[in-house]
Amino acid sequence: MVFISATRIKVRSPWYLWPFFLANEAAAKQLCATNGFIDGMELIDKNLTFWTLTMWHMDVDMKTFRNSEAHKKAMQKLPLWCSEASYVHWTQEEHQLPAWQTVYNKITTEGKLTKVQKPSANQLKNIFPQIKWDKTARKLKPVSVK
Repeated sequence: MVFISATRIKVRSPWYLWPFFLANEAAAKQLCATNGFIDGMELIDKNLTFWTLTMWHMDVDMKTFRNSEAHKKAMQKLPLWCSEASYVHWTQEEHQLPAWQTVYNKITTEGKLTKVQKPSANQLKNIFPQIKWDKTARKLKPVSVK
């Protein structure tokens, strides 16, 4: 059994892209170095929408990353930078990352919203468009600590 975590956020303006990218890279570096991280992907979709998908040995491993300094710093800015934000967690038997369509289905049916300062109409209705650009995914792999 593995623990899956997925997020979807929409940056509300191009003005926030550079600080978002810097925070994201710091968090991605921390993610790959966190014990218990097995595999992951990030996806840049249309309209400044970003998806993450991570697989963990256990939920406590993901929570260790979630509570890391890099992730906490990014999450402090998320309400300002984003107009849409949601996440979903689940466990599965397969030790492989699910397809993006599965992630979309889980986010839209079981996902939880994260509070943002200026929510879009989609955030208010909890309705999000399908993933359009799934070829823009970036693999995230664990880094062995020496």
